[in-house]
Amino acid sequence: MKRGLLFLLVPLLLAALPASGEEKGIREVAEGFVKRVLRKERVEVEGFRAIFDEGTGLYAVAMVIKEGKKERPVLLYLSKDKRLVFLGRIYEASTAKELSRAHFLKLMPEFAKARSPREVDLAKVKVKLRGPTLGRGQKVLLISNPSCPHCRKVVPALIDHIKANRGYTLYYKSMPFGRDRELERAIECVRQRRPELFWDFLRVCYGEKKEEALKWLRERAGAEFLKGCDGEEIAQALKADAEEVKEGIGVDGIPAVVVGGKLYEGTRDIERVLLGKKEVRGK
Repeated sequence: MKRGLLFLLVPLLLAALPASGEEKGIREVAEGFVKRVLRKERVEVEGFRAIFDEGTGLYAVAMVIKEGKKERPVLLYLSKDKRLVFLGRIYEASTAKELSRAHFLKLMPEFAKARSPREVDLAKVKVKLRGPTLGRGQKVLLISNPSCPHCRKVVPALIDHIKANRGYTLYYKSMPFGRDRELERAIECVRQRRPELFWDFLRVCYGEKKEEALKWLRERAGAEFLKGCDGEEIAQALKADAEEVKEGIGVDGIPAVVVGGKLYEGTRDIERVLLGKKEVRGK
C-alpha cells in the first residue's frame, strides 16, 4: 500500500481537542476543501483528527484520504471562524529550524517512518519521454505544474542548475494542479509548435506571474500564437501525461522527479538529490 505525504502545513502548538459537535463542523469544512483542491468528489476520508491551538488561534486538522487502493495523510489548518485555510511551512525565526514536519508526525505518528524513494522502471510502465530535452547526461524526468507553489520554488533552480552543469538530460511532464490550466496548455503548445522556446518559456512560467509569462511568449512567438493552443491535440497530450504520471508511475504529489530508476517527491528530496543541497534538521 502506497503512502505518500501531501504537505499542507502551517504553525502548530498542540492544545485542547474541540468538542464533538465543533469537530463535526471542522470536518465538513476540511473535507470539502480537500475535495475541491483534488477536484474529486469520490474520495474517502479516514482517521480524522483536529486540535485547536490557543497560541496561534488555528485548528490543526489531520486526516487520511483514500482514492481507490491509494491512501495518503493530509495536514491543514483552519482559522477559528473556519473561513480560511493556511498552507505552507513554519520556521523558528531565531534558528531557521523547520517545525512543520515534527508537527505533522506528532499528529500522525503512524506515518512517522522516513520515506524512501520508490523504484520506478520507466520502460516497464511504458512512460513516453518527449522532447525537447535540456542538458546531456543521466536521464531525469521532471513532473510538475506551474500552478503548484512548491514547484515554483524548485523548478527554476533545477533548470538553471542543469543549464550550467553537465551530467543530466532533463525531460518534462505536466501533472494537473488546480483549476487554471492556461499555462499548462501554453507550455504543451510551445512544446509542439515552438520547441526551441520550450525550456526558456518553462523557466519563465515557473519564475514569473502568469500574465508576465504569456507576455514573454507573445513577444517571441507572435501576438496570435496562443489562439491555437486550445485544440484537441494539446488536450490529448496533457491527458496522456496525466495518466502516465498518475497511473503508470504512481506520483502522489508534485514536484517529483524520476532519476536513476527512483521516484523522489517533494522539494527537499529534489534539492538534495539533484542540486546537492543538504537537509538541515533542527536538534
